[in-house]
Amino acid sequence: MRLVFGLSADGRVYPEATGVVGAIDAAVVGPAGLISVLEGQLGLLGPIVSRAARIASYLPKLRAAGKGRFWIASFEKDPWATAATLLQWRDNLIAAGWHGKPVGTGRIDDLAAAENAGTSLPLGLADRAVQLLQALPSRSGLRLKRLTLAEPRALLPPLWLRLVDALEAAGVSIDQHEGCVPAVEGSDLRKVQGALAGEPPEPLEGDGTFVVVEANTELMAAEAVADWLATGSAEEGAGTVVLAPDGDTALLDHALAARGLPALGLSAASPWRGALQVLPLAFAAAWRPFDPRVLLNLLMLPRPPISRWAAKRLARALSSEPGIGGAAWLNAWAEIEARLLEMHTELESKDANKKVDAVLAEWRMWTDVGRFDRSVGIPMVEAQAIAGRVAAWAMRADAGRNDRLLLAVAAAAGAVVDALTRLEQEVVSALLLERIVGQVLSEGVVNPDHVPEAGSVRTVRAPGALWSAAPRVVWWGFVGPGERLAHEPWDSNEVKALEAAGVTLESSAEAARRIGAGYTQVLQRTAERLIFVRPALLRDEQTTVHPLAHQLKPILEGAGEGVTFKAERLLREPDAALAGRHLTRQASETKDPPGGVATWTLPGSTATAFMEGRRESATSLGRLLNCQFGWFAHDVLGLRPGRFAEIPGPDQLFGNLAHEIARRLLPPGPPPPMGGVRTGATELFETLLPQIAAPLLQPEHAGELSSARELVPAALESLVRLLHERDLEVVGSELEREGSHQGLSLHGRLDLLVRRGSQVAVLDLKWTRSERRYLEQIADGSAVQLAVYRAISAETGTKGTGGYFLLRQRRILAGGGSILTDHPIESERTDTETLDMVAGDWKRWRDLASSGVLVAAGFEDVVNDRLEGLEFEAPKEPCRFCDLTSLCRVQVETI
Repeated sequence: MRLVFGLSADGRVYPEATGVVGAIDAAVVGPAGLISVLEGQLGLLGPIVSRAARIASYLPKLRAAGKGRFWIASFEKDPWATAATLLQWRDNLIAAGWHGKPVGTGRIDDLAAAENAGTSLPLGLADRAVQLLQALPSRSGLRLKRLTLAEPRALLPPLWLRLVDALEAAGVSIDQHEGCVPAVEGSDLRKVQGALAGEPPEPLEGDGTFVVVEANTELMAAEAVADWLATGSAEEGAGTVVLAPDGDTALLDHALAARGLPALGLSAASPWRGALQVLPLAFAAAWRPFDPRVLLNLLMLPRPPISRWAAKRLARALSSEPGIGGAAWLNAWAEIEARLLEMHTELESKDANKKVDAVLAEWRMWTDVGRFDRSVGIPMVEAQAIAGRVAAWAMRADAGRNDRLLLAVAAAAGAVVDALTRLEQEVVSALLLERIVGQVLSEGVVNPDHVPEAGSVRTVRAPGALWSAAPRVVWWGFVGPGERLAHEPWDSNEVKALEAAGVTLESSAEAARRIGAGYTQVLQRTAERLIFVRPALLRDEQTTVHPLAHQLKPILEGAGEGVTFKAERLLREPDAALAGRHLTRQASETKDPPGGVATWTLPGSTATAFMEGRRESATSLGRLLNCQFGWFAHDVLGLRPGRFAEIPGPDQLFGNLAHEIARRLLPPGPPPPMGGVRTGATELFETLLPQIAAPLLQPEHAGELSSARELVPAALESLVRLLHERDLEVVGSELEREGSHQGLSLHGRLDLLVRRGSQVAVLDLKWTRSERRYLEQIADGSAVQLAVYRAISAETGTKGTGGYFLLRQRRILAGGGSILTDHPIESERTDTETLDMVAGDWKRWRDLASSGVLVAAGFEDVVNDRLEGLEFEAPKEPCRFCDLTSLCRVQVETI
């Protein structure tokens, strides 16, 4: 067997093979690959566990080491983070030759105590390498005959240098792969190669063999590189390598796709990919107090753990009544059950019910939320059950399709179960559980839909992955900070003690020299052309200079014009030369974006057909009087914004609570006795809170909730007192009513309808922080809502009056002639007069729409387009609460 070994060769490499394509018993491997090959040949194969499992195993060892250790203070606050840090220290020591024995210094001796305490620690990569070092002299059967080093032997870290020495002692031939092919003599690239090798620097002429592409944005950099790749021939593409150290070529691939070129297919691993979030959300939903936002996020994932149609129904229920057990929630489950029965109509009734019950039981487990107190923690078996449920869902959803993301979810959930088992605890705290899940997901998953397409250009992630010569290299994202040096926590006395014990740590200078050599090696292994691509902005952040750029700076001084290329030139020059190729672009005709339109025209017959048989509500009429265009788009056509399933804010939730308490507290008939009103309201408040307003139980709303626990019962008590004092009887609450006025068909829902004798009145309950708006509406006769309620509150032929009951202020606001108060607000007009005005304006706006004209109210000159004879004045801020401004484009700047 022949192997090529490179420190960065555990992923994509170039070249992809050691020699002739299809060579048998030869490969390019990195540290993990080399260890796996040697373990297989020596019979040392064993289970490989996740880092989370190793941290979980190390945590009880630190605890078992006893009190007085240097890590105790931090361990008590955050045991997981402490164990993770100390495990990294321990692994670095093992890699440097430490055998887990005391060396005479406090901290290292404490680690030695942990090493020998508790159960054995699962092997990490360093442990496996040390195990091989111990086994090589005594085990035969090693089939490896030759090992070629991609990096200079002297620059290898101590562990890998010791392993190479041990292999050489075992009879393996070790040789050094040069991989350097000098560029053409006299070329800019050859001059740079020579200068980095220590030769006197020569001025660069700009011949296109060495180019630094600078761009203001990553997008413009992608355009330049894609143009350059598209201009080359097929033969030139076959020898081109794209080096992407950040592991993400998504933006570049979009530019390549626009030119008909295959995608390179590198994507950065992310822990935030949709299905991966099932695991943390499943745990987050288990905590008490229950947060509906967590369950809503779980249901709205691209791949929810239940069928998407069912998840959407539950999400709608949560957005209307955020909680578990309320009417909306129960109705949603009833609808889901009914649809499941419809889907299984081909089965007999008994079998269908059995099948539906099984599905419902499985789905309900995902909504069995808010069971565990964060301050206490979660029992180990329950935490394992949640992770196991996630793993089972992922495997079932994959169904053998080998979906990379779903398999990653299953593996992550399995790693959580493994880590929990190794903790040796009965109860897991919330912080520790979150740390475990975060650790398991920290590596993330690449985008499973972003894959490489068949093509000639190759791509690698790390400079060291270019282990042999390449004709052309594009260093995509040539920005800092580059590879970071590992921080060693040991002071000089500890380092001396370690050296005395035979432990050799790689110094910062040696590590920097190794990393720097990896950078310069890219230049030495490029034969024809090298392009560095350096955007000033990477996504939304300012980039920093790459460490190699500092070495190149003196070489680039006085360079010719072609050495540095500004990508933005492509936007203004039809023909630009870049790295030996001419990039040609043609100007395309540009058009201004659509501007705002104040007056819209449409076929009158179409508008009439849509408006036929319409009934208006107080809300739709308010929108019509504010903006005819908004009314037609929103209420007539039914257009809605893209947002979906949003949890209401605190004020709306408190209002919903008060309305529901009033509905239950005030059945039709005489009002309840005053004696038990506050107690009953308080009990209903606590009962309904987790059912329809669970977000209020979150810590951030503690102050408002504490206040509302007093305000809401007091407000309901004040409302009942008003009914008694005014001798009012409850007709009903949340009543759907219809009516008409001067040809205007109306409908609405009345919060509370009351009567005294033959007279009726509507009480509209409001939870508001300010009463000013409602005072002004009644005073100037613009209370459209109360006017509409008057029209639809007909009781035995008598139309009633209306008023606002402000719950927070415990105050009734009503106009003249109302049975609700002896102190009415003086108004400029009666409700009937207001309704006449509403009906008149409605008819004018409706007739205008029937003629095919719509007017958007937000434009400055729209006053000239308003109809004559309108009773209601033009609104001052018509677009303040409108979500359709992108349609009329009132806020688009015109050029």
